[in-house]
Amino acid sequence: MDKKKLIEALWKKAVGYDIEEVVDEYGYENGRQVQLKQKVNKKGIAPDLAAIKLLMESIDDEYDSMTEDELIKERDRLIGLLK
Repeated sequence: MDKKKLIEALWKKAVGYDIEEVVDEYGYENGRQVQLKQKVNKKGIAPDLAAIKLLMESIDDEYDSMTEDELIKERDRLIGLLK
C-alpha cells in the first residue's frame, strides 16, 4: 500500500464515515435455498481520537521539515486546489 492510500485511510478513520451493513436471510422453498429477506442497515462510524492525533502529528512533522521556499510552494499549491 502506498503512502497516499495510507493517509486517505487514516483521514477516513479520523473524521468518521458511514457504512452499509447487509444481512441476508435465506430459507428453503421446494427443496431449494432462496433468499427470503435482505436488510440494509446504515451505520455511522465515529471519529477515532488516536487517528486524529496521529494525523495531526504527521501533518506537523511534514511541514516542520520544510524550508521556507518549500512552504511557500506548498501554500501556493494548496491555494490552487481551493480555486
